[in-house]
Amino acid sequence: MPTDQKQNLTLRKFVSNQKGFILIAALTLLTVLTLLGTTAYILSSTDIRVGGNFRDSQLALQVAMAGSERARQIIREANATSTNPASFSEELAALVGANSTLNDPLSTTDDVVYTSGTMNNVSYVAYVTNDPQEPPVPTGWLSTTDSNKRALITSIATGPNNSRAIVQTVVEVFPMVSSPAAVYTKGDIGGNGNALTIDGNDACNGGTNLNSAYAMGEWDPSGNPKTYGSPDGVPVEHGTTDLDIAGMISQLKGSADYTLTEDLENATYGSETSYKTVYSNTSSPVNPNGLTLNNVKGWGILIVEGDLNLGGGFTWNGIILATGSVTLNGGGGPNAINIQGQLLSGTSTVTDVTLNGSNTITYNSCNVKKATAQAPLNVVSWKQNY
Repeated sequence: MPTDQKQNLTLRKFVSNQKGFILIAALTLLTVLTLLGTTAYILSSTDIRVGGNFRDSQLALQVAMAGSERARQIIREANATSTNPASFSEELAALVGANSTLNDPLSTTDDVVYTSGTMNNVSYVAYVTNDPQEPPVPTGWLSTTDSNKRALITSIATGPNNSRAIVQTVVEVFPMVSSPAAVYTKGDIGGNGNALTIDGNDACNGGTNLNSAYAMGEWDPSGNPKTYGSPDGVPVEHGTTDLDIAGMISQLKGSADYTLTEDLENATYGSETSYKTVYSNTSSPVNPNGLTLNNVKGWGILIVEGDLNLGGGFTWNGIILATGSVTLNGGGGPNAINIQGQLLSGTSTVTDVTLNGSNTITYNSCNVKKATAQAPLNVVSWKQNY
């Protein structure tokens, strides 16, 4: 048989022996592709579910946090109008249910829901109890007697697909630094003191009397100023007591009701029943001579980052905080300056207090407490419980 015929015969036998191989290979490849597609689908579906669950849980967490903030604002407003803004006892007593005691909000409770609402299809409820460190620990947190000026807010949010989040926040009454005097400065106190009266005795009665003035520098007003008060028989003192005025300002300025960007006269802020916070930063925009206020009347907290100049019938009921020097240029009669509360200055390079003309500064603990009650409650701790 010729060679070429032998080769053709061999090729035909080989091809005949491979019948079905291509089909098997195709089926194998199809099976592999099917498995890959199924795996990709399962992974994608799982990722979608995981992503959806994460989205729902984060949404519930955000709503729980919002509920906690809402409760913090409401309890601040309630505390500001209570008979004792330095304690949450009145607010806690108003929340007990039929069993006349506070309960664990994460267990069975008939306490009054402090606030509730719905956002983006997620509902929340918030409860308020005493804080976990209220003595006696560990049962004091269910007492309605608040001795440490703190409370616990528990906000519970429930959303779609059984998503749930619990946020617990401990808040406290704003910790205003206690000043030893009606007038405090980290510099000197000077000026023309003939028509000056500073009284550290509490005009609200029953409170603790303070020094009239305290200077980390020197007390040196000329003339014969009238100074009263002090728990230790010395109306005016100087020493090393260093108050954190900058820290107080840092915490308070963000909640200011009014921001002053230039000098002002003939204005009123707040009222006897509505204390406000007024803020000014003399470096933004730049006011090179400091903030000057003439014939301004107010109730609350006046905060100035920079120097402060007061005159022309200025009257304030509450607290004045300034990082720079403070100058009072009062006149007689209706142009006199009258401060019923406290004046604290210091932290910048020049922190002197200069008292010229007719000025009356009287410590008033009631005005100080009412002013402080307007400050946002300080967050002591925060945690996601679930």
